[in-house]
Amino acid sequence: MSELHDGVVAFRPLSSTREEIVLGRVAVGEIGPTHDPRARFPVCFRLDLPDNSSRAWRPARDMSDARRQALQRINDWMEAAGVRPIGGAT
Repeated sequence: MSELHDGVVAFRPLSSTREEIVLGRVAVGEIGPTHDPRARFPVCFRLDLPDNSSRAWRPARDMSDARRQALQRINDWMEAAGVRPIGGAT
């Protein structure tokens, strides 16, 4: 597994229960509570990356799990796109 780009991705609070996912200086998604009382998972997240196959809300167990899943999906997207952070290994 390749390294996650933790230094490139940030999570900014939008409110007490929501966070914005930022790649560099660009907002690429958000994390928030599930509003459906029938949902099995209390938190969900979505990403909006170019040529990403889905922009659907995805379930997570908690905020930490949502952050972890978002980082992994962004890492996978960066690898597929051939994108490297400035100063990253080639």
